[in-house]
Amino acid sequence: DLVRSIHYGIFSFLAVPLLRSLKWINAFVGNYGWSIIILTVLINIVMFPLKHKSVVSMRRMQQLQPQLKAIQERYANMKLTDPGRSKMNEEMMALYRKEGVNPASGCVPMLLTMPVLFAFYAMLSVAVEIRGEPWALWIKDLSQHDPYYITPILMGASMLWQQSMTPVADPAQQKIMMLTPIMFLVFFLWAPSGLVIYWLMSNLIGIGQQYATNRIIGKPVVGTRGRGGEGEG
Repeated sequence: DLVRSIHYGIFSFLAVPLLRSLKWINAFVGNYGWSIIILTVLINIVMFPLKHKSVVSMRRMQQLQPQLKAIQERYANMKLTDPGRSKMNEEMMALYRKEGVNPASGCVPMLLTMPVLFAFYAMLSVAVEIRGEPWALWIKDLSQHDPYYITPILMGASMLWQQSMTPVADPAQQKIMMLTPIMFLVFFLWAPSGLVIYWLMSNLIGIGQQYATNRIIGKPVVGTRGRGGEGEG
């Protein structure tokens, strides 16, 4: 029971299994850096069906954008406090139900990956096994930040690339999402190197998964409309 004296925070329920999995992989690999990469690949393989479903939903949201914009324009002259604006929300929800689209489904993968991110941070910050463990080249300690900030910059660039590939129905939301890589870059500058490697690999795998999804359902087409992902350009 002495293992319980090591506290990983509120994400212990994830950090402890992650550490056990990492140690199990490291027993075969012999390098915690490569073990983190292998574990990242396995996590993303498990989450791929959910991410694929999310992209499909976001693509259908994008195709509904002309119809949603038409509904919004009909109520554009009403004030926000006008009771009639509730009719606009009702029409939009009715359109979502008709087309079988859940507007919140695009956020689900991010919401699920964030606890894993925080669990990795807690694990790398607390776990004694990771202290002083090198990966390769200039990364001499996975529990410390990259001394040359190379991996955080690569992570920010990969996140920007991934964001540019993600279909977003709302142009205003797209602008906000493009700012996300900058915020993450600032946060990861002083994060443990192992955490940056995990997020960088997740982004690269996500980019590959996005290309795979595009091959399955086709590339996003701007200005389409219709049911079930079919429509006119």
